[in-house]
Amino acid sequence: MESSSPPRRRAVQARSRATVERILESAAGLIAERGAEAVTMTEIAQRAGVVIGSLYQYFPDKAGVMAALFERHSAGVREMLLGAVAGIDSLDGMADRIDALSEQYFALHRDDPLVRGLWGAVQTDPALQALDVADSLANAEALFRTARPFYREVDEDRLMATCALTMQLAVSAARFALAIPEPLGALTAGVFSDMVRKAFLGLEKG
Repeated sequence: MESSSPPRRRAVQARSRATVERILESAAGLIAERGAEAVTMTEIAQRAGVVIGSLYQYFPDKAGVMAALFERHSAGVREMLLGAVAGIDSLDGMADRIDALSEQYFALHRDDPLVRGLWGAVQTDPALQALDVADSLANAEALFRTARPFYREVDEDRLMATCALTMQLAVSAARFALAIPEPLGALTAGVFSDMVRKAFLGLEKG
């Protein structure tokens, strides 16, 4: 007689994944509405339709929820980055794609209140800051792999540093654009793209 344990485990795992997703979606909605600082674990549990004890089984504290949301956001940004740099066949083409990616990333911060809430939380949470640095380096590595064929004479560390700084400064520039008055804020994405373009095109001369 065959055991019924594997199907049951799969059912339990599926329910657990669904519960985690419901918790994260509930937290995301609350953060988008009110900002990360104002949201409590009790509110997340209530919106997700789970008892508070069940919530703590999946996430030990709100920082754990925020980390999971940040990682999900980071995965989406990396997918956006990889799509933007796919198939590049020239240095000018890479600069054009980075321009387009910058505009897309700035729009993400401007239009998505969840993204703004997450980045507000990053400013005060050392654990999230560490995740941010790791994410910037991972994105920089992806950009480096795309750029390397066009910079055979450029020191690898210098190229990687340029990629890493581009990734990290994109976040700061996007947030700064939202904080300053118009028309300066609206112009910031273009100015940032021009700076990045000059940095990459200037590497060959450095």
